[in-house]
Parts: sequence; C-alpha cells; structure tokens
Amino acid sequence: MPTNIPNFIPPENFTPILPPELSVEQKEIFNEFSKYVDTILLPEDDPLHQTERSWVTDACLKRYLRASKWYLSEAKARIKYTLEWRREYKPADIEPERVEPELVTGKMHINGFDKHGRPIIYLRPGLENTKAGPRQVLTVVFMFESAIKLMPKDVENVVIIVDFHECSARKSPGLGIAKEFMHVLGSHYPERLAMSLVVNAPWYFWGFFKLIAPFIDPVTKNKIKFVDLENPDRMKSDPQWVNILDEIDRNQLESEYGGDQEFVYNFEIYWDTLLKRIGKR
Repeated sequence: MPTNIPNFIPPENFTPILPPELSVEQKEIFNEFSKYVDTILLPEDDPLHQTERSWVTDACLKRYLRASKWYLSEAKARIKYTLEWRREYKPADIEPERVEPELVTGKMHINGFDKHGRPIIYLRPGLENTKAGPRQVLTVVFMFESAIKLMPKDVENVVIIVDFHECSARKSPGLGIAKEFMHVLGSHYPERLAMSLVVNAPWYFWGFFKLIAPFIDPVTKNKIKFVDLENPDRMKSDPQWVNILDEIDRNQLESEYGGDQEFVYNFEIYWDTLLKRIGKR
C-alpha cells in the first residue's frame, strides 16, 4: 500500500558490523591520540566545549585513526582540520529552513536501513531543482548529520543509493559540487560511508566518473558499487556490481528498486516526520 511516511525505525533483526578489536600497538596509538585531542578542544569555559567533548567519542577517534591507517601524525592533522571546520560550519546546528528549498522534490532523502542497521540515503539527481552552489553542500551535510542521529546502537555508517533515473547531463551535479561533496565526506566524515550503490547509470556517467575518480581516495572508491535492476545477477561476472537485495531486505527498500516499500515522497509529511525524529521540530 502506498505511503508518504518514511521509515526511520531500524529493523529488529539487523546485524551490526563491529570494528575489529584494537591490537596492543593500536591501543597505545589510540591513548596518545586521545591525549592530543584533549589539548586541541575548546577551553572548558567556552560555551561550545561540551559540544566538542561529546563529539570526540572513542568511536569517533577510532574512525579517524582507521581512516589514517593508524598513522598518528595524519590522524592528528585530520581531526584538527575537522574540529576547525565544525567550529566554523556548525554542521549540527544547521537550521532546517536553510536547506528546505533543496529537498522539496525528494532528490535527497533518508528512508529505511540495510541488513546491518545502516540508514539509507537516496540521491536522485534526476529530480534536481536548484542551481549548483554552497546550499547544495550544506544540504548534504544536514542530511548526513540527520542520518547519524538515526543510527541505532553499534552502527556507524550509512548506505547511499544514487539513482540516475530521468537524469540528463544538464541536470547532473557539476564537477565542482561533486568534488566538494567528496571532500566534505572524506575529510569530515571518515569511515561513515559503508557503500554507495549506483543505479540506472546513464552512458555519460562513466565519463563523469572518470573525471571525479582522481579526487576519490582508493578506500572510498572501493565502496562504490553498481546495480543492474534488469539483470541483478550481473554481479556474478563482475565484482563491481552487486544485487541490491543481498544488501537490503525488501521491507526496508523502496519498490522502485525491488523492495516492498511503496513510498511516495511528500515534502511536507516527510520533512515534519524527519525533523520530529531528529529533534529539530
């Protein structure tokens, strides 16, 4: 039955993928890293000190270390860069009204979870309704922060479904916006992307992908997979392709992609439901 209500409640039977236990050497690096982070936080008398303190959880620090392949100097530089960015950009405090114009068509929305309890973010550039600019990146950050709030316990990542249905070369995001998107994701949300599933990729996508590929780090690039809805078993002959139903249960997946959710996007209903769920209403 068609519904306008998005699914923000994770399935009861999901299996979270937990990061590996730290080795003795990694524990030593982690302790040194933790001490360093304490020295670069805002002073305790700063109104935003507690906000920063709450953000630099053990899980957060481990994500930065994993993304830096446990090179301490690189992890220090990365988290210092992000803390400075968060102080200026204030991603957790973006007012919903600032990004509303970007979301009226449903070109970006969160709905459902994969088999490991990871929120699913849908990107549909064919529904593009605005010109490329900073607000588009701001919207990506807002939705990423929203997805993080929807994560159940022991879940740290998101799954992104990029659907190019009815997308033309004119509507596709520009190279500049794509580079900025990859920069923000890689720099300030390390180890947050579990997988990006590309659906209905048009002929011109492959040329565009070659242009942005040099700006994507190898780890992230390996997380980009392709889906052939007409031939789901294509993955048997090419590891770059996957069967979407191997990753997401039918009751968590929108019907356009082989799932059972007959979700119809209605901006007013969707927006109200999301903002209530993440405490922004």
